[in-house]
Amino acid sequence: MALNHAFIGDPTAKKIIVFLHEGLGSIAQWKAFPELVCKATNSYGLVYDRYGYGKSEGSLVNRKIDYLEQGAVELENVIDSLVPSTYDLFLYGHSDGGSIALIYTAKHPLKVTGLITEAAHVFVEDITIAGVRAALPYFEQGKFDGLKKYHGDRFQEVFMAWNKIWLNPAFRNWNISPLLPQITCPQLIIQGEDDQYGTLKQVETIANNTTGKSRVFTPKNCNHAPHKENEKETLLEVTRFLEPHN
Repeated sequence: MALNHAFIGDPTAKKIIVFLHEGLGSIAQWKAFPELVCKATNSYGLVYDRYGYGKSEGSLVNRKIDYLEQGAVELENVIDSLVPSTYDLFLYGHSDGGSIALIYTAKHPLKVTGLITEAAHVFVEDITIAGVRAALPYFEQGKFDGLKKYHGDRFQEVFMAWNKIWLNPAFRNWNISPLLPQITCPQLIIQGEDDQYGTLKQVETIANNTTGKSRVFTPKNCNHAPHKENEKETLLEVTRFLEPHN
């Protein structure tokens, strides 16, 4: 498999969790959270850098506006190549990773036992565009230079690919809400109340339109990354969600 990846946790566990990073993310940017989840829930885990991110090969120059759908195709290849069908499959996606997880699950409902999304988008909001636009001056001031630690010399490419897509007028009508009724597995839907990139309408849309049983966790005083900003509470909610599947 050409994509950089790593397995964590207990390979003898009944279930495996595939973690999907955010739009500026990578394996390393998850920090220790995937390991904490696997340890707390007696799970095996798989983390990977998507094409063009982290230590994986590839370029994000001229990325197309269907990049999230393409991410779901890539996830399908990852699962088919690396995840034995003997495991109960769970997905945990943050931000872009959450949207990719939703698309994959809608396309392959029988393969996914459970789904956790964190700050996932199902449509484009004004607050998202405003947040992405506001990030550009900070990038130009060097405030995102820390990304070089994770993406090397491609860090500018990673940032601009994310920024340009979300500010592209052609992306304004992107909407995966019609896919949601095809999701039949249980879900844990997480989003910070103060997420600078989306309102709780995203959570409501997922919960109200998927057909599987859903739980919602919206921590207060929390922005776009609950697993970092509210680690203990988020880990507890994830553990409660996964516990019946031990």
